[in-house]
Amino acid sequence: MAISSLGVGSGLDLSGIVASLVSAEAVPTENRLFLQEADATTELSAFGALKSSLSLFQGSLANLQSSTVFNAKKYTISDSSIFTATTENTADPGNYSIEVSAIAQAQSLATNAATAFADINDTIGTGTLTIQFGETSTGPYAFTQDTSKATQTITVSAANNNTTLSGMRDYINDNDFGVQASIVNDGNGYRLLLTSESTGAKNSMQITVTSDGDGDDNDNSGLSQLAFNASAQTSVTQTVAAQDAALSINGLDITRETNTVSGAISGVTLDLLKAEVGTLVKFNISENSQPAENAINEFVTNYNDLITNVNTLTAYDAETGSAGILIGDFTVRSLSTQLGSVISDAVSQLSGDLRSLADLGITTNSSTGTLDVDETILDDALSNFPEQVEALFGRQGQPTDNEINYISGTVDTTPGSYSVNITTLATQGEFNGTTVNALIIDSNNDNFTLKVDGATSSSITLAQGTYADGDALAAHIQAQINDDDTLKGAGASVSVVYDSVNNEFDITSTKYGSESNVEFTVIDTNTSNDLGFSVASGTVGVDVAGTINGIAATGSGRQLTSDSGDSKGLVLEIVGGITGGRGTVSYSQGLGFSIDDLVNNFLGSDGLIASREDGLNDTLEDIEEQRVDLNARLESLEARLIKQFTALDLLIAQFNQTSSFLTLQLASLPEPNSIGNN
Repeated sequence: MAISSLGVGSGLDLSGIVASLVSAEAVPTENRLFLQEADATTELSAFGALKSSLSLFQGSLANLQSSTVFNAKKYTISDSSIFTATTENTADPGNYSIEVSAIAQAQSLATNAATAFADINDTIGTGTLTIQFGETSTGPYAFTQDTSKATQTITVSAANNNTTLSGMRDYINDNDFGVQASIVNDGNGYRLLLTSESTGAKNSMQITVTSDGDGDDNDNSGLSQLAFNASAQTSVTQTVAAQDAALSINGLDITRETNTVSGAISGVTLDLLKAEVGTLVKFNISENSQPAENAINEFVTNYNDLITNVNTLTAYDAETGSAGILIGDFTVRSLSTQLGSVISDAVSQLSGDLRSLADLGITTNSSTGTLDVDETILDDALSNFPEQVEALFGRQGQPTDNEINYISGTVDTTPGSYSVNITTLATQGEFNGTTVNALIIDSNNDNFTLKVDGATSSSITLAQGTYADGDALAAHIQAQINDDDTLKGAGASVSVVYDSVNNEFDITSTKYGSESNVEFTVIDTNTSNDLGFSVASGTVGVDVAGTINGIAATGSGRQLTSDSGDSKGLVLEIVGGITGGRGTVSYSQGLGFSIDDLVNNFLGSDGLIASREDGLNDTLEDIEEQRVDLNARLESLEARLIKQFTALDLLIAQFNQTSSFLTLQLASLPEPNSIGNN
């Protein structure tokens, strides 16, 4: 570091001289580092732009690998005020004439106007409400229970805070009883309105009251004010009758419980808005190639933008001598070469006429490397061969056995044809009861607890009464089990059937595999004797087992997954059939997958671009280290120069002092000849 006194002794600008010498040493190195830094920063920016283009291009591949895009349907409707529709990819193209003659309705019941409540907080009593769902007719009253629908039991007590009109409303609405409650004032008082949450004739309600405290559960007093059954016709009034939706499709009469009609036309859901007898609505379904065409054009546009960006980054102008930032860069050259190869290659394992982009009318421009599209050829392919176009872009597995479904493949799955051999078919967990001795449910056999697929239910209560036959009781048992909140939360459910040959109830989990089981943990006093259920575990389900490509695969439920070899990652669902050889599955990955995999090699955290960026960042870090070293070297040089010039300054100062002394001494000497003259 320079010192302020430097040069004082000599009178020279030694500080300026030192600064100039240090600067002369620093400037060449600083200029070199600055140029290196600018080059590295510019290259980093260029790779950032390249990554952005690659990401946009990769994003356009997702739609090309979606079956939804290539199997889309569209429809026209002559009067959307009567119904609207949604279509799935599986919808059957065709022309339909539809008439809507009735709209589905939910039953509504209101408490008696003659005994309307004066206040919403009036007490309505205590006891138990049992709500059954089924079909109601009036004049005279008749009710046929639909035992496939769960019976609901509501305990009315101070503990449940539901002994008042408003308390009952809130309790019903806060719990899942299949009923919606509200309070209305008709001008003469407050009435409780109960509406079934489900529309349809078989979803009307029968309400039975027990233990209301006055010894008469049907007298329109206390909790009996909510009763609606054959013995209680004065308590509650039916204000809206339950009703099915009714329509005709090309002359075929159809009814549904709801105004959402699915399954009548394959892959189509109709949402009925109003009934208009005599009005025929024209409804036409056809293929919709527009989503696929949009996806392909987006792919082409993003590819062309990428190639244009690459061309700009690697361009050279011979006239001006200017070059692109990444000209000659191996990474960019490799990307361009590999992309061009994949784009132009045919996809292996595909049969048919469409095996490459050129077959779709998409070709590479020889001068720019971008893609050109012949819209006529592309439209023809999408209109006439949508399945082949889909296979060209996406992963696809084609089993020869119609009871084997292709689920998925992975990056590890090599395209090819793989044999499938099944040694064990998947089964469901099942509980087979013993002999049924009664179809009467009473207080001694109406409760049990069971475990389904490892989830333990709450206490399940069956509706007391005499059931018409084993099928009716089986439907009720199934409904009550599947209505349990704990089991629903765990995604567990069962089917219950009555085996008339063996006179027993069989309960089967809807899940397949080794995690599927049905086990009774608690039963009522007479449950074993009457219904044939005992505390025991049923037969545990079995996972599918077999080989894919001759190598043992892993089974989980009905899914079989290849763990090794060329077929690694291939997942199949074995829905039925026999054991033994089950044909083959041809697997192809499609252009979408191949390009996606290629782009990942460049964009991934350990990809080629990341490697180049790491190298450039290392260069920038090295430049900073060189600057630190340069500053240290310059400080050392400056210190050395200051020391040397300080010594020089002192020496000159001494010389100056000597000079001054001699000058004074000489000045004091006598003039020449002055002695002689004296």
